[in-house]
Amino acid sequence: MGYALMKYKTFTLFLRCENCLRETSRVVEIPPGDDSPRDVDELLESGFLAQIPFSCGPCGNPIAQLIGVKE
Repeated sequence: MGYALMKYKTFTLFLRCENCLRETSRVVEIPPGDDSPRDVDELLESGFLAQIPFSCGPCGNPIAQLIGVKE
């Protein structure tokens, strides 16, 4: 199947700011490809999460802890 027909995989990340401890969620779309994660376990094992920037809205802190992922 060609990549044009494949859909983006969507994950919801649940994050906790390391500074103010506020919890937020963020939806990320993974583009289709041979090395794209297909489920939560593959997402956690891949290096994709390291490429996603984070900045806490209320305090501006760039560091968060991943507390959950939903497919």
